[in-house]
Parts: sequence; structure tokens; C-alpha cells
Amino acid sequence: MAAVFATLYHTREDTVDLDRAVADAFGRARLDVPHPGQFAEFSLVFPDFPHRPFSPRELSDGQMRFLALAAAPLSYRRPRFIALNEPETSLHPDMLPALADMIASASRESQIWIVTHSERLAPAVQERCGVRPRRVIRRDGATWIDGMRLTGLMDDE
Repeated sequence: MAAVFATLYHTREDTVDLDRAVADAFGRARLDVPHPGQFAEFSLVFPDFPHRPFSPRELSDGQMRFLALAAAPLSYRRPRFIALNEPETSLHPDMLPALADMIASASRESQIWIVTHSERLAPAVQERCGVRPRRVIRRDGATWIDGMRLTGLMDDE
């Protein structure tokens, strides 16, 4: 994660999406990413503690998970396909709009497949991306996508 952030800050010099995601998720906080020495490092600086950077080991599981989620879709070379399995896990509900924004931003260059149980994340992504969520259901002992025909086409296609 630190290497991804260092590459964005010091090689690509384009952190607009990352900075926005971090600020939105953490109440206007910012990443501090010094030039890498032998190892890349980063810390999170909160507005209430502007002179006290918080190292990764001081952050919560949810904070670290959000930053890790940011590393893939906002990386230097974005992958063509990103699968996110329950990305809302461990995240505070207030972080979900920032996650949806980050997913929408990444979807401009990558195909993104999301599996979620979050009744807040799915509509937030739909609002930003215009793609209707699909429900996975169990039918006659089989897992199926609601509205999918045997041909694999969706009812609304």
C-alpha cells in the first residue's frame, strides 16, 4: 500500500482522486507520503491533530481497509478488471459514500464487479454509476441472479 501511495505521489504526481477519497472518508484528513528511502511509508494526518501523523499501526481495521481498497482502483496502472468482495466490511457507514465515489472514479477505466450485503453501498454505487444492482438468490437449491434467464441474458436487456 505504501509503495502504491509513494508511486502516485512521487512518480505520477497525480493524487486528485486519492486525496479526495481520503478527505471524504476521514473527515478532511490527508495522507502524508514522504519520498521513499529504503522503504515506502505513509501516515494519515487528521485536521484535529495537524502536527501528529498517525502511522498505519495506529489506524483502525476499517481505516486500513479503506486505504487498501483505495490502492487497487486508484493505483498507477489501473487493472482492467477489479473484483470487490464485500468491500464494506469493517468500514464505518460514513465511509460508504467515499467508497462509492472511489468505485465510480475507477469504473471509468476498469470494469468493476462488486459483491455486497450493504443496503447503503449498492444504491450509492448505482446513483454514481447508473448501473442497477443485481440480487443473488437461491432457487431450488441453486444460486441464481434475480432476473437472469437460462440464456444468461437479464430480463431488462
